[in-house]
Amino acid sequence: MNLVVLTQVGGWLKWPAWIFGQVFEWLYELLSLIGIENVAVTVVLFTIVTKLLMTPLTIKQQKFSRLSNKMNPELTAIQEKYKGKKDEKSMRLQQLETQAVYEKYGTSPTSGCLPMLITLPIMFALYRVIYAIPAYVDDIYALYNAIAEGLKSLDYFPYMSEVATSLGVATKDFAEMSESVLTNDHLIDIMTKFGTKDWTALAEQFPSIEAIIAENVTQINAIHSVGKFNILDKPWDYKWSLALLIPVLATVTQLISSKLSMAGQKKRDNSDNPMAQSMNSMMYTMPFMSGIMCFMFPICIGIYWVASTVVTTVYQIIINKHIDKMDIDEMIAKNVEKQNKKKEKYGIEYGSKMAELAKTQTKSIDAEAAYKKEKTASSYANATGKDYSSEDSDTPKPSVETKSIAGYANMLKRD
Repeated sequence: MNLVVLTQVGGWLKWPAWIFGQVFEWLYELLSLIGIENVAVTVVLFTIVTKLLMTPLTIKQQKFSRLSNKMNPELTAIQEKYKGKKDEKSMRLQQLETQAVYEKYGTSPTSGCLPMLITLPIMFALYRVIYAIPAYVDDIYALYNAIAEGLKSLDYFPYMSEVATSLGVATKDFAEMSESVLTNDHLIDIMTKFGTKDWTALAEQFPSIEAIIAENVTQINAIHSVGKFNILDKPWDYKWSLALLIPVLATVTQLISSKLSMAGQKKRDNSDNPMAQSMNSMMYTMPFMSGIMCFMFPICIGIYWVASTVVTTVYQIIINKHIDKMDIDEMIAKNVEKQNKKKEKYGIEYGSKMAELAKTQTKSIDAEAAYKKEKTASSYANATGKDYSSEDSDTPKPSVETKSIAGYANMLKRD
């Protein structure tokens, strides 16, 4: 997996990552004031703070989940009603009835998607900060930069470019490499992925700056240590040890979190629902995938995953208890009221949206019915010599028998 881990991320993630980077640095500095200079502790505290910042989105998503539980029986009934009907009229009627259910509950199909769409870039930004801590924390950056400055006076390029390749750093993004040089930031991009063995090899390769490397690496290891483990190392670097608990905890905590997230939802028979079956399968496979990936990543990433899952689970329980105390009918009434206010703001009367939708969706259906009616009236006229096309006509329409006799009479006259 190729990653550039130090240089601050650009593009659409730049500002979210910068904001969370500032939060991480503030927390690190705050802990430093009380004598705790440790990245692992900062990561756990950072996870708690970011979850609190995302409270409004989490509550909104949980409310929609509760509404979905109440709406789903009605939506399922509509799906069953039109199951197997692929004609245009049935599909449009199904759409209208489905929309009417969402109108009834004062919500829309996109209400559950919006919090997720906002949450995704936030989560990506959080990961970028965890992957690139020195890029956002000046005190940590200074330790790496001291070693980079020492390397710049030596013929470092062949060795560091080879190490970058072996560590999976995407050096193709380093524009200056064509001149066989690396900026300090890009040297730190590479060194941020160093484990204990890599630092030892670097000191052996460049003995003239061994003292500079040793002094700064001692501090780097100190702030990245949990007991006897360096969180910049991978769990398997310690063979059969407690470090292997990180991937196990990542798997177990995510399984528990998935179970709890599904506990509040009503059980249904999803044997005919491929999407539901796929989601159910992912609920069990993703935790195991996370556990396997924890073996491949530094312990720091595993700690973040475990902390994030535990905090999310506890937070989920608290929010669920809060929402359980809410009256679902009152929630629906507030949603409808809010929806009506939006309509009033834009000059839309309640119910007119559905009426307009119905008018639009059934236009072709009405046209088809009118055509059939006109065709039927024309048949009567041709058969009897009278016009039955008018709705207001008081003349009774002939019976089948009368129509047939009159038709024969007309035929005989023409003969």
